[in-house]
Amino acid sequence: METTSAFGIQISPNREVKCLNHTLHLYTPKVDKYTIQRAFLIPAQNEKQVVYVTTSDQATLMREFNPADVKLRIISPEGLKKEEPREMQLIVDAGSMVDQKSAEIEERENFLNAFCKGRNIDCLCTYDVAKLSFEKIKQLAGYHNQLRLTTSDLTLLSGDLFDESKVSGDSIEKMVKDNLENIILAILQKETMCGLDIIGTIHLKFNVLLSPGTIYPLLHSLKQKGLLSVKKSGKEIAYGPVEEAKPKIRNLVNSHIQAHKLLSHYLQQETKI
Repeated sequence: METTSAFGIQISPNREVKCLNHTLHLYTPKVDKYTIQRAFLIPAQNEKQVVYVTTSDQATLMREFNPADVKLRIISPEGLKKEEPREMQLIVDAGSMVDQKSAEIEERENFLNAFCKGRNIDCLCTYDVAKLSFEKIKQLAGYHNQLRLTTSDLTLLSGDLFDESKVSGDSIEKMVKDNLENIILAILQKETMCGLDIIGTIHLKFNVLLSPGTIYPLLHSLKQKGLLSVKKSGKEIAYGPVEEAKPKIRNLVNSHIQAHKLLSHYLQQETKI
């Protein structure tokens, strides 16, 4: 029996997905792929080593990832086969590899699943969806346990890392988006962050990767309401609560928590058998 992903792709369960942390991320041409990749690296800060597989210029990549504060090593696709499997965050920048044949994709993805199987390795494969045929997307779907598609203003998620808690990935993503203002205010109560750090923190906590087009307009709105202040350090812009607004922010978040407790209690009572 085949299942259908969020992209309408038929995925056969007869093809074993060997790596439990193997994510396929498709992005459209207007999306900055480095934003996706930097958000994926948030858990690796000061901990795991990051191995980045690409055909792109190394100097450009080092400039892109320098603010991410990670131990980054850049290798070629050929160099991956010489890599020793160990704990790491692994990014495969497949969008940089042109004119890929189906046989090349199959060989690489089979290798990645074997490389990551049974090890503490998180693997992210990013592809420019405009460079892929539907058949190649269908082929790629069978090698990954999670699929994502990011456009300039949204991220679609297929796959479920919340199975153990019986909460679907779609439900979690909807919950995050419906409550995003309060989530951001709660996050920024502890420390100031740039937009990328906020995206990465939400990704880490909820396994939902939001686009900059979702986060930045909301940050601007919260600033306009007098709740957030902005500090510039070079090219980086950090957001934090306005000192005078901290009591108001705490009240907003606490009121939100109480409202959700009331709703949850009501739903539990109504659904009791």
